[in-house]
Amino acid sequence: MPSGRHVLISLLIGIVHAVALLVVALDLGYTVGPAEYSVVGIGWRYGGLVVMGSLPAWLALRYRLVTPLIALVATTGYVLGTELTPPGPTFRDVAELERLPEPTGIVVVENGLYIVRYMVNASVWTVGFLFVGLVEYAVRTVWERLPGPRAPSPELSIPASRRRATVVAAVAGVLHAGVMVWFARRLGVTGFGGLDWPLYAYGAAGMWLLAAVPVYLLVRHGLVSPAGLLTLFVLLDVRAEFTASVDDPHALYFGAWFVYLVVLLLVGGVECGLRRLDDVRRPSSAS
Repeated sequence: MPSGRHVLISLLIGIVHAVALLVVALDLGYTVGPAEYSVVGIGWRYGGLVVMGSLPAWLALRYRLVTPLIALVATTGYVLGTELTPPGPTFRDVAELERLPEPTGIVVVENGLYIVRYMVNASVWTVGFLFVGLVEYAVRTVWERLPGPRAPSPELSIPASRRRATVVAAVAGVLHAGVMVWFARRLGVTGFGGLDWPLYAYGAAGMWLLAAVPVYLLVRHGLVSPAGLLTLFVLLDVRAEFTASVDDPHALYFGAWFVYLVVLLLVGGVECGLRRLDDVRRPSSAS
C-alpha cells in the first residue's frame, strides 16, 4: 500500500539522518555513543533524531508538503556546517581557562556542541516542523491560487467544524505544552523562592493556550498568520539554545506567554479585518 511505503521510506530517511549526525558527532570527539546513555536515553536521543528526520519526509510523501522538509534540510545543514567549518569545536580543560596548576578533568567545548544540542532538543524541533507542515497544509487548502495538498485528509478539512477544530487545537496544545515544559525543565527554569510547581503549572497552561488558540483559528477560520507566527516563535526559541547563554529566551517564552498570545491575537485580528475588507471590495469591483 502507498501509505505503508511512505512510512517505510520516511523511516529510512530518518535513520539516515540520525546516523549521519551521529557519525559526524563521534568523529568530532563528542561522547554520544550508546555506552554513554541508558536505554531510555538512547531511545530519547537517537529515536528523536529518527523521528525528526522522518516526519518532514512523511509529510512530503503523503501530502506533498515541502516546507517541513526544507526546514529540516536547512537546520541540519546549518548544524553540520557550523560544526565542520573553522574554527570548529575546541576542547579545553577548565584548568586552562582558570589558569589552575593541574588539569581538573572537566572539559569545556568552545564553538561546538551544535549536534549534541540538536539531538537533545529533537522533540522541540519536531513539533516546530509539524507546525510548519500544518500551516502549509492550511495555506494550500484555503488559497485557491496554490496547488492543494495531495489527497487531503477528511479528518483535517479546512475550514473544519467547530468540534473537529477543537480536537485538533487541543492536540496541538498538548504537544506544544509537553515539549515546552520539558524544555524549560531541561534548561533549569526555576520559580521564585524555589517553588517550581506553580511556575510549571502556570507555564503548562500557557503553553497549551499559546498553541491551541492559533491552531483553532487556523483550522476553523483559515487564519494563517497566528499559527505561522507561533511556528516562528517555536523555531526561534529552540534555535537560540544552540548558543546557550545566561540570556536564555525560553524563560521569557515560558513565563511571559501571555505577551506572545496577545501578539498572536492582534495579528489574527489584523488578518481577519483585511479579509473582511477584501470581501467587501470584491462585489464592488465586480459590479
